[in-house]
Amino acid sequence: MESNVLSWNAALEKGYEQRLNPYATDHVPLGEYEAFLDFKIWAKKAIAICCYFTKKGTGTRFQVTVYRRQEDELYRLDDGDIDFKLCPVNTVYFNNVNVNGKQKAVLKRAVLV
Repeated sequence: MESNVLSWNAALEKGYEQRLNPYATDHVPLGEYEAFLDFKIWAKKAIAICCYFTKKGTGTRFQVTVYRRQEDELYRLDDGDIDFKLCPVNTVYFNNVNVNGKQKAVLKRAVLV
């Protein structure tokens, strides 16, 4: 399976507007809910993937980042089996988003619906 993560410019060329999906903690819905994974881009300042979601039911758009794990170099959550480098977009995921010790919104769990 091939990566479907876009570069910043490729996302813009496809009509995605990254700025419409805030990542600030006070703009990211917390808790458990279903959300569409609209698209993904490579992070500019980290070895990570920025995931752009739209919360189902409310239409709230937001962004969360999935970092590459050092032990296996996969873009997976600690308790997950989804590799965000390869996972499908335009698909619904059941997410659990919480705040970490640095007061940042983080994706703790994601399950393909």
